[in-house]
Amino acid sequence: MTEIVHWLATSEWLSVAANLVTVVGFPIAVIGLIVVGVQMKNDGLAVSAGAIGDMRTSIMSRVDRIGEAVEREDEKRWEFEFAELANDLEMACAIYLDGQMSGRTGDLGRKLIFDVLKIVDANEDMRKQLETLQNNPDTFKNIREFKARAKR
Repeated sequence: MTEIVHWLATSEWLSVAANLVTVVGFPIAVIGLIVVGVQMKNDGLAVSAGAIGDMRTSIMSRVDRIGEAVEREDEKRWEFEFAELANDLEMACAIYLDGQMSGRTGDLGRKLIFDVLKIVDANEDMRKQLETLQNNPDTFKNIREFKARAKR
């Protein structure tokens, strides 16, 4: 018993305790970091999927409204809806460029933006209207940057 008291009275037990804490605590800390990393990735994918779902809904709804304006031969409505589509695309490009699109849903979102912009570029009226809407050098800069960076 006196040996235990003597051993506790020395600093030798602190060294043993520190080593024990390190041996037990390090693996627990590593496991904790892995769990946090996986959770962060899953959270990022969920946010990406939600944002891309909303983006897709907004863009497709806007495309439908543009089609309705064309059918009705309502030029003012077409101009308004196209301007809003351009704004939706600008926001979608900014989200992409900010790195908020990840995983498979991120790839689908990038392809959707790319395909819609390809249609706009191929349609003379849309292409001219997009140029008309650019009222300063910063207007639609995210679209221009996206086109430059997001090649298929």
